[in-house]
Amino acid sequence: MGDIPALPRAQWLWTQKSGSGREEYEDAAYCWQSGEAAADGAGRPVASLYVAVSDGASESLLARDWARLLVRDAVESMRLAGDWWQELPTFVRDLMDRSAAHWDAFLIRYQAERAAQGRPIAWYEQPGLEKGAFATVLGAEVRAVVLADGTTRWHWYAFALGDSCLFQVRDGRLLESFPVRTVEEFGITPQLLGSRNHDVELVARRMRLASGELLPGDELLLATDALAAWLLSRTTEAEPRGLVDAPAFASFDQEDFAEWVDDQRARARMRNDDVTLVRARVGAEA
Repeated sequence: MGDIPALPRAQWLWTQKSGSGREEYEDAAYCWQSGEAAADGAGRPVASLYVAVSDGASESLLARDWARLLVRDAVESMRLAGDWWQELPTFVRDLMDRSAAHWDAFLIRYQAERAAQGRPIAWYEQPGLEKGAFATVLGAEVRAVVLADGTTRWHWYAFALGDSCLFQVRDGRLLESFPVRTVEEFGITPQLLGSRNHDVELVARRMRLASGELLPGDELLLATDALAAWLLSRTTEAEPRGLVDAPAFASFDQEDFAEWVDDQRARARMRNDDVTLVRARVGAEA
């Protein structure tokens, strides 16, 4: 079928909390792009970019490792399910079964490595291991579809559990923020997915879904909560759907991004937390 033109490429920028080392970063992100076209239910050529971000809950043991595992499993579950948003309980079950199996395997390796290093699991760590790790998770698919006349259309589909957010931006204006829409909605106890949670029905009820159409030049920004709150704080009452003073993230590298985040923290504009951004722009320049 050939390749789909102009699938966006993902740009991943991140930095750890101020005062922490890079190894203490507890967010995670993962991206996967199909290399060639498949076919949708109508037989049209399609290709997709899949992205997931996660914010590990520092209060839980091994949150960094759970977040890293979760983003890969979220992408894999979206990729293998086709139109995954149409059967949310099935998708949630697949994700939870997949991540639970990978978590159990990880714990076996982790405990073996600790023992080999002469640092076996201590008695006071055991309750934390039994309780499990927790993290938010946000996943999105950007799908390009070739119509009968040869033109390409783009849509995004997203799910969220917690306060990591997706933003759709067009010409500097905020068209959509999901699942959080205002700064005031951010709380101290977001919904989290636990590595020991097997209640598919409960998670499916709590999971949010959204979708939208993309035009050439549109950007999708996936951000963990500290940056998401900053982006929403850039809106004003007069321009509630406008992004104010948002930087040109496309021009940033990792060092630029870390310096910018540090500056915003120093100005008390951004909470000191791990910060993650995945950006994708539709069009030939993406």
